[in-house]
Amino acid sequence: MKPPVSANAFKVDVLPEGADPMDIRYNMINWVHRSTRGWSTGGAVSDPRTGEIIKGNVILGSLRDRQDYLIFEGLLSPYTIGNERPEILYQTALARIRQLAAHEVGHTLGLGHNYYDSTKGWISVMDYPHPLEKLQDDGSIDLSEAYQARIGDWDKVAIDYGYRQFPAGTDEPAALAKILNDAWAVDLRYMTNQDTDAHPRVDQWSNGVNQADELNRIMKTRRSALARLGEHTIRTGAPMATIEEPLVPIFMYHRYTVESASSMVAGLDYIYGMRGDGRTPVKWETATNQRKALDALANTLKPSELAVPKQVLDAIPPRPPGFGRHRELFPRTTGDGFDPLSPATIASDVTIGFVLELDRSARMVAQHALDPSLPGLEEVIDRLTKAVFDAPVASPYEAEIRRAEERVLVDRVMWLATGASASQVRAIASWKLGKLGARLRSEAAKGEADSAQNALLAADIKRFLERPAEPIKPQLPLDAPPGAPIGDNGMDWLARPPMGQ
Repeated sequence: MKPPVSANAFKVDVLPEGADPMDIRYNMINWVHRSTRGWSTGGAVSDPRTGEIIKGNVILGSLRDRQDYLIFEGLLSPYTIGNERPEILYQTALARIRQLAAHEVGHTLGLGHNYYDSTKGWISVMDYPHPLEKLQDDGSIDLSEAYQARIGDWDKVAIDYGYRQFPAGTDEPAALAKILNDAWAVDLRYMTNQDTDAHPRVDQWSNGVNQADELNRIMKTRRSALARLGEHTIRTGAPMATIEEPLVPIFMYHRYTVESASSMVAGLDYIYGMRGDGRTPVKWETATNQRKALDALANTLKPSELAVPKQVLDAIPPRPPGFGRHRELFPRTTGDGFDPLSPATIASDVTIGFVLELDRSARMVAQHALDPSLPGLEEVIDRLTKAVFDAPVASPYEAEIRRAEERVLVDRVMWLATGASASQVRAIASWKLGKLGARLRSEAAKGEADSAQNALLAADIKRFLERPAEPIKPQLPLDAPPGAPIGDNGMDWLARPPMGQ
């Protein structure tokens, strides 16, 4: 029989007048105003003799709210007249900061991040939450339920397991095991930061269970938001150039779902199994799901998806005095004018870079060797090559986007050919480069529209393969603007997969 639950066992109040926030008697949630990036945190002071938590301390940074608000403006473009103050923006921002506060309080209680994609849906306030927007039939976007106003089912399990006081005489190990077994039976599991790279069902900043399906959904939402983005995204009196601020997070709205879908390719569906538990400790993601993810990822490379809408290109002039360029904007190769190709270059590199990560590429070789029905590295490179080099285009702008993507893919395969620890990865990448170089030389010789591009890529591949001791350094001059609302030491590795070890 469970002991009774105490009412008001956990309360949040305003700090009493004159109280010192450093006073050990007060567990604190501190609101910190900052104009630069930094973490919101939750920590605790514990008694080293017993492990008892003496004081919990949470820091919530204001920049999180400001950046989330910017994303919501980009999703909704709500300023028809220009001076509205839409209530939905404020309420959604409050819902996000409310959830963040609960997340950090969870840390003070000893809970870790849980990113598991349960079939029950959202299960933990300790996840990194992507807004759960809903695309309506008319193309509008509903944010009314973007963030849950509760803790998740897993959070209740974790607190029950960690804090339950059992009556005297209880077989405590058996009782604790039952808590976890009951959770397992309804697909409540704990997977955390170290599991995001290889596990196909562990993801940050992503909703859904099957990440290929979620990526397809997110791309539709992104397309709808981009179609409306422009003058109505900023308030009256704001420089038109500042349309770029909400453009960045909306154009890159799919970046974390791309990372999540990539984890399905050569994904390891594992648990931290224990001897005698009767469960399967590890298995490869199914061939069907891996190829489904590859198709979804290939769709993000369509030039039509990576073209900045004309109404946006026509609306962004050079930055005026007092509104200089900063790291939250797209980089440029065009001087003061907005660069219409750098967003596509960056977005395509996010997709290609995550798919062709060094460790993931080695797992492709391994899984295909163990089970030939699973996609190998050759198949994956071929799928990306088809998605990029054979992509249909509807305008000269889309054709130029395709050329930019071709360069990204060639550089990423060169990266594999030199940077991979697994020799077979280097061998396959080099072989695929040779075949691609032959194709490009043949097409360049025919005098087709892309002859200049094909000739340069073929020449670069030839020099790369003939000078292995002094390889051509892949050229990726454009860094993506920071992604997650809060970065680390001014860097955000999720902006684009790293080029090298």
